[in-house]
Amino acid sequence: MYKQFLLNSIIKEMKIIRRLSTKIPSDKIDFRPKENIRSTLELLQYLSSCGTGMIRFWYRKDNSDLKTFFEAVNAHRKTVTHENFIAEMDSQIELITKLFNEISEDDILNKEVDYPWGEKAMLGEAIIETSIKWLTAYKMQLFLKLKLSSEEKLATPDLWRKTELETV
Repeated sequence: MYKQFLLNSIIKEMKIIRRLSTKIPSDKIDFRPKENIRSTLELLQYLSSCGTGMIRFWYRKDNSDLKTFFEAVNAHRKTVTHENFIAEMDSQIELITKLFNEISEDDILNKEVDYPWGEKAMLGEAIIETSIKWLTAYKMQLFLKLKLSSEEKLATPDLWRKTELETV
């Protein structure tokens, strides 16, 4: 049951992010509020894998080390564009669902995993500390970039509740 709560939370964040991406004006995709901050496109590229990256690493089928694994993830991120972002997020929703099918409720509570920074945690806690927090934090950054760079009228529900893509 706890496993399903985690999965539901991740999918909801991904759907909100997917919807927010439709609000980005095409001429603002390279917007950055100041130098040395990710552009909107770079943020979308990061969002396209941050919800699944660590879980994929913890459940990888090969023995690749962290650096090798994330080099491949980063290479794929660079292929993400504004135009293919929704399809990429749909793929991430499918992927996270498949990954959670491999995870048992017992794993969530008792499987110990290593964070990249050297600490250890139980898988359920680690999923909250990585996938859920990263999606939530960077979703907020996307929301704020939209508020800064567009005329779009966005409000609190756009950040926390509205998940469905609007038909134009």
